[in-house]
Amino acid sequence: MLSRFWKVHATFDDAFRSAATVFPALERLGVSVQIFVCTRYARAGAPLSIPELAGDDPAQLATMSWDELREHRDRGVGIGSHAVSHPHLTLLSDAELRRELEDSKGEIEAELGRPCRDLAYPYGEHDQRVRAAARAAGYDHAFALRGRKGDSYAVPRVDLYRRHTVPRAFIRALGR
Repeated sequence: MLSRFWKVHATFDDAFRSAATVFPALERLGVSVQIFVCTRYARAGAPLSIPELAGDDPAQLATMSWDELREHRDRGVGIGSHAVSHPHLTLLSDAELRRELEDSKGEIEAELGRPCRDLAYPYGEHDQRVRAAARAAGYDHAFALRGRKGDSYAVPRVDLYRRHTVPRAFIRALGR
């Protein structure tokens, strides 16, 4: 098992429906899985529609619905917040930032019947104000691409995409 050698935690932003195809293999390897969901899209399992993905195939951008997320929750997959609408949090007003974080957390808890303790910053972006807002909204941890070891509101992650080959993914994961 992979988990005997390394502590591996696979996280999936945006709750893309296609991500679920790899969950069984990760679980067999002993890897914990967590999905970060944008609540606006989970309401209907709608394709993620953000400017950065304009022109991409909507079928590839389909997100999981609340029913699908409940099924994954029941299988032991963690569910966390990725805000309501996948905004650039550092660019929002204080009121918009608070709504994105608090409304997402509240909706996840209402839909899944469990506390939502974790947040993954959309685009991995954060600053001191965003980290403070995440803490004030009641999250226990927040994940970032340029995180800081020892900071529960800037937990570092490695981003991997379809374009990365397996060897490249291992190099990125090892931090080289």
